Amino acid sequence: MVTGNKKYLWSADSIDGSISFVFNAEGVLLQYDTSEANMNSEQLKYFAEKLPRSLVDLKAFSAKVKGSILKEVTPEPVTFDLFWNRYNEKVRSSKKKALKIWNKMSPNEQSKAFMFIANYERSINDGIAKKYAETYLNAELWNN
Repeated sequence: MVTGNKKYLWSADSIDGSISFVFNAEGVLLQYDTSEANMNSEQLKYFAEKLPRSLVDLKAFSAKVKGSILKEVTPEPVTFDLFWNRYNEKVRSSKKKALKIWNKMSPNEQSKAFMFIANYERSINDGIAKKYAETYLNAELWNN
């Protein structure tokens, strides 16, 4: 998760599981996920109609629903090993060089670099090789 974004888990007595929400720094809803909540079709319809689109709305929604719990989730920092394993270009890339670049990056930049890997991989045209991990980090492709 990109630094500045906040993730919350919401649950209530009336549902089994929880719904996750991610808001940007301004409190605007970026994404939500109901896959961890077992809800019947009536509950899903109600939720879709009342979907909180801001953090303020979610807090108000939570206050109205009996037995609801809203909890902010503190993200784990993205480690180099997580990046290295997810980037998965170990044959041609230099782990030592990539780690040196990684250690100079801010936690926010590390998170952005990690989160952008899937977008980068989708953008690679057929016949074009994936960049070395150290080139990916140096080029800061997530900022383009």
